[in-house]
Amino acid sequence: MPFVMILDDRVTNRNIFAKLASSIADDVRVQAFGDPAEALASISHPIPDLVVTDYKMPGMNGAEFIRRFRELDGCEDVPVIAITVYEERSFRLAVLEAGATDFLLSPVDHAEFVTRARNLLRMRMQSLIIKSRANTLERELEDSERSRQQLMRDSRERMAQVIDTVPAAISAYDRDGRCVFLNSHAATRIGVDANAAIGRSAVELIGEEMGGRSIALDQMVFRSGCALPTFEEDEDATSEGAESAVWLTTKSPLRDSSGAIIAVLTSSLDITDRKKAERHLVHLAHHDALTGLPNRTLLQDRLRREIVRARRGDRIFGLLMLDLDRFKNVNDALGHHAGDELIQAVGERLSVTVGEDDTLARLGGDEFAVLLADIPCAQSAFDMAERIVEAMQEPFSISGQDVVIGASIGVVIHPNDGDDVDNLLKKVDIAMYRAKAEGRNVYRAFDQQMISVARGDFTLEGELRRALMNREFELFYQPQIDLRSNRIIGAEALIRWRHPTRGLVRPLDFLPFAEETGLIIPINEWVIEEACREAQSWRAQGLPELRIAVNLSPIQFRNRNMAQLVGDILRRTGLEPRSLELELTETILMHDVEEVTAELRELRRLGVSVSIDDFGTGYSSLAYVKKFPVDRIKIDQSFVRNIATDPNDAAIVRAIINLGHSLGIDVIAEGVDSLEQVEMLRAEGCEEAQGFLFAKPVPAEDFIALARADAAIARSA
Repeated sequence: MPFVMILDDRVTNRNIFAKLASSIADDVRVQAFGDPAEALASISHPIPDLVVTDYKMPGMNGAEFIRRFRELDGCEDVPVIAITVYEERSFRLAVLEAGATDFLLSPVDHAEFVTRARNLLRMRMQSLIIKSRANTLERELEDSERSRQQLMRDSRERMAQVIDTVPAAISAYDRDGRCVFLNSHAATRIGVDANAAIGRSAVELIGEEMGGRSIALDQMVFRSGCALPTFEEDEDATSEGAESAVWLTTKSPLRDSSGAIIAVLTSSLDITDRKKAERHLVHLAHHDALTGLPNRTLLQDRLRREIVRARRGDRIFGLLMLDLDRFKNVNDALGHHAGDELIQAVGERLSVTVGEDDTLARLGGDEFAVLLADIPCAQSAFDMAERIVEAMQEPFSISGQDVVIGASIGVVIHPNDGDDVDNLLKKVDIAMYRAKAEGRNVYRAFDQQMISVARGDFTLEGELRRALMNREFELFYQPQIDLRSNRIIGAEALIRWRHPTRGLVRPLDFLPFAEETGLIIPINEWVIEEACREAQSWRAQGLPELRIAVNLSPIQFRNRNMAQLVGDILRRTGLEPRSLELELTETILMHDVEEVTAELRELRRLGVSVSIDDFGTGYSSLAYVKKFPVDRIKIDQSFVRNIATDPNDAAIVRAIINLGHSLGIDVIAEGVDSLEQVEMLRAEGCEEAQGFLFAKPVPAEDFIALARADAAIARSA
C-alpha cells in the first residue's frame, strides 16, 4: 500500500493535497502534518513512499526539512515534491540541493500534481521491488560462497526475466558510466544486444550527446544519493508528420549490502500515448466540439491574459459578440442537422474574416465571440464588426439549399467599457441584444443607457411571472364568419395583458419576449384552458355551440406532449373536443415531420380540430400540406389585403382555396376588411373569414353580446 506524507502549515492546502493524493489510487494511504518537526518525529516504519512539502513554514523551511528527512534511515531515495510560491531560481536550487526530487509552483495545477505524484509513486514501487529482490539475493548469498555464486546466477536470470516483463526500458550503469545491466526493452530502444552491451559505456551505446548527458545525470545521483526524475523526447523516433516519443525516466541509486552506491538504475517508461491523450483532453476542455473553435472557457482565459498585457503596455483591445439572425428558422424548417451544418459553415467563414492574431470562439448555440488583441483604436473593432455583418449576409449552402441569415453584433472596448472579464462579457452581451432589438443584421457599441434597457427586460420578465400569478391576462375574441350564411360560427382567442399601471398591453409588446424566455409555455397553457373554460360557460348560458381557435407557440409544441395537455384541459373544463381548434404555423409542421404528424394524429383522435395559420408564408410548398392531418387552412392576411388590386395575391389565394378543396380541407381567410374582398372570396369558394369588416377582437362579454344578437337574427330568419 503506497504511503504519501503531506506537510503544509495551512489546513486548506493540507486537505487539498491529501484529497488529490488519495485520488491517485484506491489503496493510497495519506498522512498530513502541519509541523515539520512533528512530521520528522513520526517517521519510522513504514517510511513514506512520497513526500509533498511546502517551502515556507514556521520554525523550519522546506529545504531544511528535506535535508533532515534525507538523513533518516531508508529515506535517501524517497521521492520528495517541494511546493513554493517563489519563482526565483535560488529557491528552486535550494530545494533541489537539499534533496528534492521535483518541485511545483503554487498555485498548483491539480491535474499536473496528480500526474507527477502518480509517476513518482510508480517509479518508487518499481525501485522497491527491485531492491527487495536484490536484498533477498544478498541474504541468500551469505550462506556459502559456492551457493552464493550459483544463486547469483540463478537470481540474475530470474531478475532479468521479471524485469523484461515490466513495460519499461530498465538499465544500470556503474560509476564509470559502463553498463552493468540492460533489459530487453532498453536494448530494443537503443538497438543493441543486451548481453553485448554489458561493460560498454553509455557514450558508445547511445551516442556522445545523449550518453554524456546520461552519465552526467548518473553522477548527480551518485553524489546526492537521491532519485532523479526527468522527461526525455526521443528525437530519433521523429519523422516528418509524426510526433516524438516521450519518455518518463527515473534514475535511482542501487546500493550494496553496506549501503554504498554501486550503480544507478535507470527506468524509462514510454508515455507518448498518455501525453497525446492528455493533450486531447485539454483540447476538448477548451474547444467547441462542433466547430473546433475555442470555447467560452478558453476565451475567458485569453481575456484575462489580454487584460494583463493591456495594463502593462497601456494598450486597448476589442471584444465582439455576435448572435446569428434567423438561425431558429433554419432549425425549425430544415432540422437540427442542418443547424449544425450552418454553425460549422459560419465558423469557417468567420475564421477567414477574423485576423490570425485574434481569437474567434464559439460560446454555445448560435453565439460567437471575437477577441481583437492590441488594436490601435476603437474604430478598428467597429470596422471588424462591419466586415462580419457583410460576410454573414452572403448565402450559405446548407443541405442543398441557399440559406440567408445575418448577424447581430455587440462591441466593447477595453478599458473604456470595463477592466475585468465578467464586466466585459456582460456589457458585450447587452450590446449584442440591443443590436438584435434594433432590427438585426447590425452592430452596436456598448453605452451606459443599454444597462437601463437590460434592466427593463429583467423587470419585464418579473412582471410577466407576476401577471400569471395575479391573473392579469385576459382573452379577447374575434368572430369567425361562415361566408355562406353570414353567421358567427366561432372565434379566435387572442391574449391581452391588463397591466396594473400601464393599462392594456399589446401582444407584440410582450409575446416575443415571452418566447425568448420560455414563459410562453405557461402563458399558452393558460390561454388554452381559459378559452375552453369560457367557451363551456357560453354553452351553459344558452349560446349555440361555437368553435374556439387558439394559437400554439412553436416552443410549447416542441416541449410538451400536446395531446396529453389538451386532453387534461378538456376534461377539467368539460368542453366538447369538437369545439376546440388549435392553430399551428407552418414552421411547426416542418420540424421533425414524423413526430409532428404523430402528435397531430393524437390531437385528431381526441376530437380536436387543427388548422394551419398564416398559410403560404412559411417554408413548405402548397402541396406539402397533404402530409399532415389538418382540418382547416387559414390564408394569411398579407395575401388577402391586396386580393382586389394585386393579380399575384389573387392567384395565390385562388391556389390555396383550390388546394384546400382538392384535399377536403376547409379554408378561412383572415384580415378581411372590405366587402369587395368578401365577394371575391365567395366567388372563389372560400367558406369562412374573419377581419375588421365583421368585428375587431373584443372582450368576452362583448363577444357574448355579438353572439346573442347573431343567434337572435338566425332564429328570426
